Amino acid sequence: ENGRALPILTKHFIVVAPQTDHGWDASEVSQFLDYVLSSKSGLPAIDPKRCYITGHSMGGAGALYAATTGRFAAVAPVAPAGSVKPSELHGTPVWAFHGKNDVVVPSTYSERLIRGLQRAGANDSNAKLTLYERAPAPVGWPDYDGHGSIIPAYATHELYAWLLDKSLSV
Repeated sequence: ENGRALPILTKHFIVVAPQTDHGWDASEVSQFLDYVLSSKSGLPAIDPKRCYITGHSMGGAGALYAATTGRFAAVAPVAPAGSVKPSELHGTPVWAFHGKNDVVVPSTYSERLIRGLQRAGANDSNAKLTLYERAPAPVGWPDYDGHGSIIPAYATHELYAWLLDKSLSV
């Protein structure tokens, strides 16, 4: 019934995975969140103070852009193919994941972001970085060595407990 999902996911999370063909815009993601939180979505009631966002590659950058809206309690970008200024995140906790061997998106994207957040005063719990020495290639893309950091990142049990520990103070 629950496939291979981590037990914490089946009990505490509703996962919504939108797709795009034109890049990510924070206002579009915010509108989508409005819909997900509304009764029109048909989903169980969701606490708006406990919404989290994550994404991989272009989606990782989109997650960071969306986090600038202040509507997410935390963001977990994986090999983000873009970044934002740390000040634009307005204190939103970030746990970034990246392969040092990523041939598509250099790990410096994530490293610079986390260093910037730490310089701006974020503590180690709110500005985390996991770098994989040898991240795999994504399934079906063998030439994209290191860009499959989504595989070990989403298998990190502590990520989900970290997310659940975060909440907006609205």
